[in-house]
Amino acid sequence: MTEPIIIPAPETIRHEKISPEALKVIRHLQQHGFQAYLAGGGVRDLLLHRHPKDFDVATGAHPNQVRRIFRNCRLIGRRFRLAHILFQNHTVEVATFRALLETPEAPSGAPQGAFRAHEGLILRDNVFGTAEQDAWRRDFTINALFYDPEAHQVIDYVGGLADIERRLIRVIGDPLVRFREDPVRMVRAVRFAAACRCIIEPSADHAIEVMRDQLARASPNRMYEEVLKLFASGAAEGVFRHLVRTGLFDVLFGAAGAWLRTPAGQAALPRSYHALHQMDVWKQHGQAIGPALAWALAFGPYHEHRAAELMRQGLKPAPALAQATSDHLLGLAARVQVFRSVIRDASLLMAAQPLFEKTQGARADRFRTRHYFGDALVYLKLRAAFTGQQRELLHWWQQRL
Repeated sequence: MTEPIIIPAPETIRHEKISPEALKVIRHLQQHGFQAYLAGGGVRDLLLHRHPKDFDVATGAHPNQVRRIFRNCRLIGRRFRLAHILFQNHTVEVATFRALLETPEAPSGAPQGAFRAHEGLILRDNVFGTAEQDAWRRDFTINALFYDPEAHQVIDYVGGLADIERRLIRVIGDPLVRFREDPVRMVRAVRFAAACRCIIEPSADHAIEVMRDQLARASPNRMYEEVLKLFASGAAEGVFRHLVRTGLFDVLFGAAGAWLRTPAGQAALPRSYHALHQMDVWKQHGQAIGPALAWALAFGPYHEHRAAELMRQGLKPAPALAQATSDHLLGLAARVQVFRSVIRDASLLMAAQPLFEKTQGARADRFRTRHYFGDALVYLKLRAAFTGQQRELLHWWQQRL
C-alpha cells in the first residue's frame, strides 16, 4: 500500500460550490463508520476553477450497506452496481470503491465480480476494494482525486494533483490496456482535453492513433450519450477538432468523415466549427440547445451536400434535406444510436430551410406555429452569419417574431 499525498483543500474548493445533498450523504456515511469522499470529475472541476456538473460519492460501504443506511436509496445497474440516494430535486450517485483487476477473467460462474471479454473489454465490475485501489482503477489521474469535506482535504494516490497543475491528461496505467478495457475512454480523453484546456500525454495520444478502430466495439447507445456530452461540454468545437485530428471522427461518423477529406468537405469544415463554437458560447451563458438542433448544426453542411445529390436526382429541396438528414443519422446506428425522435426533429428543421423563402400569405403564419420553427430559425441565422447569404430573408422573419 502506498501512502497518498494529502493536502489541505485549496480555496477553490468551497462547500457553497458543492451539492449540499452530496455533503449530507458523505457526512452520514462517515458517521456510520465508512470512508466516504467526493470523487472524480467534481473534484477535478473544483480544482480547475470550473463549475462541476456532477458530485459523485465514493465509499467503502457496499451497495446493500448504503441501502440500509439510507431509506431514500435505490440500487441500479448490473455491469456497475451503484446506489442512488434520492432527494426531492436531486439524486446523489454513490459508488463503492472498486478493486484492481489482476486477472484477465473472473472465475466462471461467480455471482459477482469483474468479467472481461477475451479482447480485454470489461463486461461486469462488482469486485469491491479500497480507496487506493479505486483510484488506480479510474481512467485518468485528474479524475482519480478524492475530497474529504469533513477533514477539508484532497487525497491523491496517483499523481493527479501534479497533472492538474500541468494541465495534462494522463492515463492511469498502460494506455493500450486501458483503452482496450473501455474504448470510450479515448473519446473521454479528447473531451477532457478540450473542456479542461489540457493536453493529452504523448503515449495516450499515440495509443488513440493505434487503437481508434476499437471504438467500434462500444455500445451505440452509450456512444449516443457520449456525443451528447460532447455537444454540451462547453468545448464542442475543441472536442470535434480533436476527434478529426485523432481519426476518432472517422470511426464514429464514417461517411461524414470520408466527405471531410474531399475538397468540398474541407471547405465546409470551418462552418461546422463555427456552429460548434456558437454552441459553446450558448453553454457559457447558460443556454441549452436540444439534441436535434445540435446534430443539425454540427452536420448541417454534410446534410446539405447529400441533399444536393438528391436534388440532382429530381427531389425537391425540402424533402431532399429531410431525407439526407434522416438517412445520415439513421445510418449511424452501428456506431451511434440516435433516438428516432431526434432524427425526426432534425430532419424537420432541415426541411424547413427552403420554407423560409415563402413569405406570402397564410402559409408563413402557419409555418411560425410549427414546434421546430425556433430551431429552424437558429439554423438559418448561423448559416447566414457564416455564408453571408439570406441575411435579408433572416431579417424579414426576425422582424415578425
